[in-house]
Amino acid sequence: MKWHELHDRYARLLWALHSAWALVSGIAVLVLAHNRYGFLRWVVLFIALTWGSTLFFSRFAIGGGSRFARIAQSVVSYLTRVMYQETLFFLIPFYFYSATFRSWNFLYVLMLAGFAVLSCFDMLFDKLLREHRWFAIGFFAFVSFSALQFFLPLLLRTRIDNSVYVAGVVSFVAALALAQRWEELRDRRHLALVALALVGVLVGVRVFRPLLPPVPLRMTRLRFSGVLDPRTLSAPVDFEKEIPAAALRRGRIYAVATVFSPERIPARLQMRFLQHRKVLRASRTLDLTARPGGYRIWDSVRVQPTPSPDTYRVEVWTGGQLLGKRDVRVVR
Repeated sequence: MKWHELHDRYARLLWALHSAWALVSGIAVLVLAHNRYGFLRWVVLFIALTWGSTLFFSRFAIGGGSRFARIAQSVVSYLTRVMYQETLFFLIPFYFYSATFRSWNFLYVLMLAGFAVLSCFDMLFDKLLREHRWFAIGFFAFVSFSALQFFLPLLLRTRIDNSVYVAGVVSFVAALALAQRWEELRDRRHLALVALALVGVLVGVRVFRPLLPPVPLRMTRLRFSGVLDPRTLSAPVDFEKEIPAAALRRGRIYAVATVFSPERIPARLQMRFLQHRKVLRASRTLDLTARPGGYRIWDSVRVQPTPSPDTYRVEVWTGGQLLGKRDVRVVR
């Protein structure tokens, strides 16, 4: 039996087995990436290689009629898919811990997971990259933006609300190199459209910033008390979900949030107290430098206990992005 006959008969089975292996290896990367920030440099390398291979794939490999061009096209396409898989699965745990469950920014984690799983279906994903140019460019821009949003605060030591704009611009410029040729950019009309698109990207980042998890920061704990020492942030008794009205010595609920940071990153933080989605109090915005391992912020609000249990929500924000939230009930 000839080689091409074997290929035609077992190609789907082999690709299905490879897709299963890609999913298993991706899950292994997800597990190994847990809290391992030292692997971040490899993500940056993967993004650079993915950009280079995608550029080669879109400019040189496509359209080549020779046997060598077809082989190069297949090899580059395969390596691009592998790098997408590993990068996405690496990012998922960091975004998962920074996102807040049952909030809008958790949708971003689901998008990462969905695209990671999609990249494991080799035949479908390869077809989308080959036949749909704008899908390939958009997919690259999304993965690049996700990686840069995580990487730039650690590299540049800037606030994440500033780094998100830099990530948007860099991802846009990198995707532009894949979508446009230098000759096309010389035309004033194309250049004006590019400038308009860049403005749209910046506006989109500003508008949809609340949907982005604040990587690499994350809230690890939020505790409540009726009395608090502002110097040591210690309390006689800490409460997690319910606090007796009798414990509110001055009729106030004190909240202390612990925020984790892997490096010394400038942060702008605010704590808000809400009831029935109405803001009762918003603390002043604190500009501080996050310490590795974690740091704490606190605030309080005066409440009026009623015979029935009252539920209050405390949210911690950084630069327009939700770090975490928790509900507490005041009970008799």
